[in-house]
Amino acid sequence: MADLCTWLARRSWRPDITCRYAIAIVFALPLAAQAAPCQSYPAAAARALKPRVEALRLVEREAADRMQGFDTRPYAYLAAQARAAADAIGEARALAAEDELAKCPAAVAHVRRVCASAARALGLALDEQGAGGASRISRQIYAQAMPICEGLISLSPLRTPYRASE
Repeated sequence: MADLCTWLARRSWRPDITCRYAIAIVFALPLAAQAAPCQSYPAAAARALKPRVEALRLVEREAADRMQGFDTRPYAYLAAQARAAADAIGEARALAAEDELAKCPAAVAHVRRVCASAARALGLALDEQGAGGASRISRQIYAQAMPICEGLISLSPLRTPYRASE
């Protein structure tokens, strides 16, 4: 840093001020680079996850149709589809990268983690439905998690029996 200040002092008419500005810029660059991913993460994650969340919503619609007798797919198949969506949304590397956002100066929404937990909750509710009926708690977990996920992705919430309060 001293070499930089010496070099700037020889080429400037105000060496003390020029050196201070140079030092401030050098130290501010890493902070600006850190802030950029923190600010843009929710929008970038929403763009990446939107097709996967749409696939999960399709599974939910098919399960609702199955409850009403319009779809013949077994609940075990639908639960497997929901778990596959949860695995696609909650990739281990992506979740680890999302955990790094804890270092950001401002709080950042954990889009992947919320949506993956909603997908797992739907898989659990569908497994229970196949075994004789989904419990109220599994439906409630899904009914609370999925609208949060949809809000982060900018989708309007669905109205299905899996989200209805009993």
